[in-house]
Amino acid sequence: MASKKKRVVQLEEKMQADDVAADDEEGSSDMDDDDDSSDGEVNEEIQVEFEARTIEDSDFHGARALLQQLFLKAKIDLSEMANTIISQNYIGSVIKQIDIPDSDEEDDDMGEGDPVLGLITVINITEKQNVECVKQFRSMLMEKCQACSQQQKERLSQILTDADQQVGYLISERYINIPPQISVPMYESLFKEMEKCTRKKMKYEFGHYILISKCYRPKGSDQLFYTNAEEELISKEIEFSFTYSVASERDTVVDGKWDAEDQMEALRTVLVIPSENLQTAVANIKTALAAT
Repeated sequence: MASKKKRVVQLEEKMQADDVAADDEEGSSDMDDDDDSSDGEVNEEIQVEFEARTIEDSDFHGARALLQQLFLKAKIDLSEMANTIISQNYIGSVIKQIDIPDSDEEDDDMGEGDPVLGLITVINITEKQNVECVKQFRSMLMEKCQACSQQQKERLSQILTDADQQVGYLISERYINIPPQISVPMYESLFKEMEKCTRKKMKYEFGHYILISKCYRPKGSDQLFYTNAEEELISKEIEFSFTYSVASERDTVVDGKWDAEDQMEALRTVLVIPSENLQTAVANIKTALAAT
């Protein structure tokens, strides 16, 4: 197992106490609601600090859960994909909450079993195209692109089959309560790690990235909203994109409340990003967040 490292600037954020728990902990929420005899809302503010850590074997279930909220019922072996991510733990990070220990004892074990609140990494889907979960992912992309224009289908096929360029599947997932400010240091750390790997002749110099964004839109409207706010800025730096509905897959983790009320339609948008544009997009995110 790789040694534990902390490698992204910590982020402190004021959050509503009733919004800190991840939305997929529905069972815990329901139990808490049953125990709460008051109908009043909790408006207490608490200080929450996050940090990024090296991906470890113990993060398997957390990483898989984040992939599950993205892919839902897609026919992709998410266990194999989570293991693939862990096997290349020199690339990417997981987001965890910083805990203040009650004592100095067992400091070396801090973080063991901590929930994974977010994940960023990239998988080379050219080099790993014979890995079963990557085969499934590539097939899913072409299947979902069937409704695209002929030009988009041909271009996606060309990108995926071009042996002279590497394609990176960019995974940037987190629970909806984690603020977008954390995305900038996460991306910056990822860039540095890819540069380091490239200097070692590893295949992390990509021609294109593919990012799947969780989105939603009001039913009957063409207006598209991104669950991860920074991805709207990334979407302005793409070569092309296509969107497909996952409303029938009961996306309760992120968009379920709106979908259940027949107000919003849960979607996924595939962003095809030229590699040189991604750093521009992250610089724009940094500027935009600084202005807010």
